[in-house]
Amino acid sequence: METWQERPLGFAIVDETSKGHLAIHHVSILDEGIFASGLWDLPEKTPKKEIQDRITHWIVVGTNDGIAALNKRLGKKVKSADLSGLVAACETEEARLQAEWEQYRDQEPKKRSKLKPLAARNWPAVQEDGDAAKLLKRVGRRPYVEETPRDMRDIIAFSRLIIYIMETWYELESERLGRHYLHTDEDDERELFPPIWLKKHPPYWPKVA
Repeated sequence: METWQERPLGFAIVDETSKGHLAIHHVSILDEGIFASGLWDLPEKTPKKEIQDRITHWIVVGTNDGIAALNKRLGKKVKSADLSGLVAACETEEARLQAEWEQYRDQEPKKRSKLKPLAARNWPAVQEDGDAAKLLKRVGRRPYVEETPRDMRDIIAFSRLIIYIMETWYELESERLGRHYLHTDEDDERELFPPIWLKKHPPYWPKVA
């Protein structure tokens, strides 16, 4: 059974600014919705406890520079969650649902010939420490507004990329739950994250990190 500690509040995205500050941006992933919920610019002398408080109960993900800066500040190793693996897990689930849809349709092909296909989704081709702004532009999303400070543009784009991925996952889950033949009574609750991916990427806790 999942404990309350194992259920993350969302993502804590980390990056290092040109001034050597640690930037942390929260993206909340909750039953109520998906949204950016906090942005901090932490100078070098920020207490370790304050930094830990910003990432505890959150899945940590970041740029190479951001993770390196976080580890230096904490004096311990924290790994970035595998964002490309997250997309791969979403795509795997989409393929599974597509196969189930086809199986259901083919059981009575004449009766179900007008069965509405599953919606096609555009998953970003995320690579390690990739350029979030370019990935967002490829899927038709704006990475940040022009007024965004230059030092915050990378982390804002990163957060919007995660929001896009998770909103697309939410849409896939909504379609699964909206079609009775794609779920049973035992799995009729919304999964906020791909379950297999989440097992490999628990939220940060100081005592076990």
